[in-house]
Amino acid sequence: MPASDHQLIEGIGVRDMVETPWVADAACAGADPALFFGDPGTDSSEAKAICARCPVRTECLDFAIATHERFGIWGGLGQKARRDEARRRRQAA
Repeated sequence: MPASDHQLIEGIGVRDMVETPWVADAACAGADPALFFGDPGTDSSEAKAICARCPVRTECLDFAIATHERFGIWGGLGQKARRDEARRRRQAA
C-alpha cells in the first residue's frame, strides 16, 4: 500500500509517528495495543489499570488532547472522557 504524506497506513497518520520523549517511560510500552484500542463498548479496565500506574500519564493525556486523538485510551481516559476533560480545560483557561 503506497503511503501518502498524510497517512502512512490506514488509521495511522504522520502525526502519530512523531517521537515524543515521554513515550519511552510509558507503562504501556510493550503492552498489547489492542488493550488500548479495542472495539467500542469493550472492557477497557485493563488498559486503564496500566495507565493508573504510569509515570507519564499526564503527558500522555496532554498529548491526546492537544492532537485531538479520537480513538483509544490515552492517559487513562477514553474518547468521551477526553472530550469532557478538553472542554473543562478550555473553560478553565
